[in-house]
Amino acid sequence: MLTKIIKILILVLVITNSTVMLAQERTGPPPPANQTRGGELPIDNNVIILIVLGILYGVYITYKKHQLKDTLQ
Repeated sequence: MLTKIIKILILVLVITNSTVMLAQERTGPPPPANQTRGGELPIDNNVIILIVLGILYGVYITYKKHQLKDTLQ
């Protein structure tokens, strides 16, 4: 069990270290404050719909698992 945890920890450390090594260094000054935020993203308008769909999907998966459990008994 301990060796499995060590292997997972080493894998996580290697992956996070490699993403840091791939980061680019900034060569110029940061952009002005008024240009840092772009326009409104399309997902901003439909967040409520996505949340409702996620809840409905969770209910559907739970219902299917409950049905499967009842058929096995």
